[in-house]
Amino acid sequence: MVLILYKKNTITKRLENLSYDHFENFNGLEINLCKDEINTIEKYYESLADKGFKQNKTEYDKKKKLIELNNLGYCYQFGIGKNKDEFKAFECYLKSAEEGNSSAQNNLGYCYQNGIGIIKNENKSFEWYLKAADKENINAQYNLGICYQNGIGTNKDDKKALEYYIKSAKGEYPIAQNLLGNYYQNGIGMEKDLEQSIYWYEKAAENGNKFAQYNLAKIYVNGENGIERDENKAFKYYKKSANQEYLDAQFELGYCYDVGIGFLNKMKAFELYEIAAKKEHKIAQHNLGNLYKKMFDSKEAIYWYTKAAENGYKIAQYDLAYCYKRGIGVAKDKVKAFQYYKKSADNDYLKAQFELGYCYDVGIGTEINKIKAFELYEVAAKKGHTIAQYKLGALYEDGKNLEKAFYWYNKAAEKRFSVAQYNLGRCYKRGKGVKKDENKAFEYYKKSADQGYLNAQFKLGYCYSKGIGTEINKTKAFELYKIAVEKGCKTALYNLGECYELGNGVNKDPVKAFECFKKSAGNGNVYSKFQLGYFYVNGIGTVVNKEKGFELYNEAAGSNIQVDFIENVEELVNDLDKVNYWYHKAAENNNGLALYKLGEFHELGMGVYENKVRAFEFYKKSADQGFIDAQYKLGYFYEKGIGTDIDIARAFELYRIAAEGGNVDAQKSLAYLYEQDEGTDKNIENAVYWYKKVVEDVQEKLDALLNNLNLINMSNYPGQNILIEYLKEQGSKSSYCGFLKFSSKFITALISPTDTCDRLDTIWFYHFLWEAKSLFNQETYVVIKNKENY
Repeated sequence: MVLILYKKNTITKRLENLSYDHFENFNGLEINLCKDEINTIEKYYESLADKGFKQNKTEYDKKKKLIELNNLGYCYQFGIGKNKDEFKAFECYLKSAEEGNSSAQNNLGYCYQNGIGIIKNENKSFEWYLKAADKENINAQYNLGICYQNGIGTNKDDKKALEYYIKSAKGEYPIAQNLLGNYYQNGIGMEKDLEQSIYWYEKAAENGNKFAQYNLAKIYVNGENGIERDENKAFKYYKKSANQEYLDAQFELGYCYDVGIGFLNKMKAFELYEIAAKKEHKIAQHNLGNLYKKMFDSKEAIYWYTKAAENGYKIAQYDLAYCYKRGIGVAKDKVKAFQYYKKSADNDYLKAQFELGYCYDVGIGTEINKIKAFELYEVAAKKGHTIAQYKLGALYEDGKNLEKAFYWYNKAAEKRFSVAQYNLGRCYKRGKGVKKDENKAFEYYKKSADQGYLNAQFKLGYCYSKGIGTEINKTKAFELYKIAVEKGCKTALYNLGECYELGNGVNKDPVKAFECFKKSAGNGNVYSKFQLGYFYVNGIGTVVNKEKGFELYNEAAGSNIQVDFIENVEELVNDLDKVNYWYHKAAENNNGLALYKLGEFHELGMGVYENKVRAFEFYKKSADQGFIDAQYKLGYFYEKGIGTDIDIARAFELYRIAAEGGNVDAQKSLAYLYEQDEGTDKNIENAVYWYKKVVEDVQEKLDALLNNLNLINMSNYPGQNILIEYLKEQGSKSSYCGFLKFSSKFITALISPTDTCDRLDTIWFYHFLWEAKSLFNQETYVVIKNKENY
């Protein structure tokens, strides 16, 4: 859409859905039109066109004629009062521009740049912008800055671009002022200077620039680098920008009304969210859905959540998944819930990553996949998701990696997550992944119990009962057992029955004890069956019934007696490969070999999904521990850019360290880098030295190769005698490095002797040898021949 402004202002395109730090690249065309001229403009310009420009010199002064001709071009271009005709528009601009009108020169530059009425020509576009800019035309100065910045019709020159932006801004061009504010705010081409940024934003805002008004609001709403938060100013600028129909500002103003930034008004918030939502603003769509949900209009809430989700808004995708999972405003659909959790997780939304992990963990809308669950829990846990940290700890415990389990339980417990606190208490009580410490076990059970976690309340009661980490307190034990039973803890029934039976913390009450043991036995508790049988046989709390009592004894005796019924913990089998698990465990102790193996597992996809980045991380950890093979691998990853950016200099340094440690692959790679002048200065002597080291390590393979060369008939291949004689002539393992040096394929063959020797009787292999000989580098050959030791 084109906006016609008053004299000396610009015609600009309205750009919807721009974020606050975007701005228009080209301002468009400049025109001087008064509002009351529009009605009569057609006849006026027809008269002007009919009479011809030169014939009207006497009627109009030159300057006015040029302005009018420029305006006529604009009318032809956009069909204002005349049929649209871009060719005539160009002709008008050209005539006015050639006579020196700077506005027409700017407009002509725009035509050349965009192919309006003429073949596109960026060089001419730049020339006309330059002419107009030299006449202090602020629009052209801005456009010229764009040309220099982007290399349009000229070489890129950020310094000159900035120069022209500053000129245009100082000439009160609001778009340039906004851009300059952005540059100062973000340190583009200059030092960051928020005061200067605000200065230019304010200048642009005063000149009516909606983007600058929005940018100022963003600064004041959050407070930034010493600028105090000012909700009133933020509200004011959002309102000014929104009044100019800037979409993001309409949304933000709605948010201000919604949460009370500057002014609280839910109805206004609703209105503005609706305006922005209908213009496809995805966050506004989501927030509108939230308002409908609060108004108990689930149908409309689902509609707007769906719109926002389809537009890629990750929080809406998450909320929609939750609605499908719970059946809120829509029929329950676990598959759709899974699908939307996945979309949100793929958009890196933390909560969704956890929920998707949970879906894989227990099979919600998909098949159970513990590995994927583990991966997603790990991602979320490392980002600080509390429940994911707990879940990750649980998976590590199931996998018998108790140190890791303890680590993640502790991370979640630090955030006062009651279940994690309980599990941490278990770890301390039994020495799982940490040194046994009953005092700490009691401490964490209490923290969890104080938050109302049922299992912790039972365990805390047990601690008071047995004096674990605290003094024995039968009364507190009884109280906690009773609370646990009332909340549905089946295990606590036995303990409560014991309290009533023995009078621990409460008056003896055999009838209540009998009731507790009966309920507990019905739940399958072996010890309760024994106690209940005893009560029947002896008539305690009930009438004597020896037959029933003996039946319960037999039933209990045939059960699998739990080793520690109080803990009631079942050891689970690890889903991951055992070897991979043990290396993970060893890696926790910074074992270089284990870390290296982890790198291999992730590099090759053994036991886990292939992940080059993670492989790189493990190789790096191992290399940092001084593990030589890992130093070579890390160098290789740096050289090839596997899992990281290419860094030949770093690769060279790692190869050097590993080569000095005796790694043959590293020696070969180091020699190659010396030879190729990569990552270091070219040094043929050093290259030869390291190739010699390679040959020394494969001497036996070389001897076997030479013996086989004598056994095979190569008469059909020209030059074979030269090759064999050359090898024999050099004789020793030292001289052979000259040949190895320029045949990396051949070196690889030697490093894999079994594979090589299996191929010695094939034509392919001898073709290969001859090709390697033909690649021999004469410069190095001379160096080798002139040194007795090589």
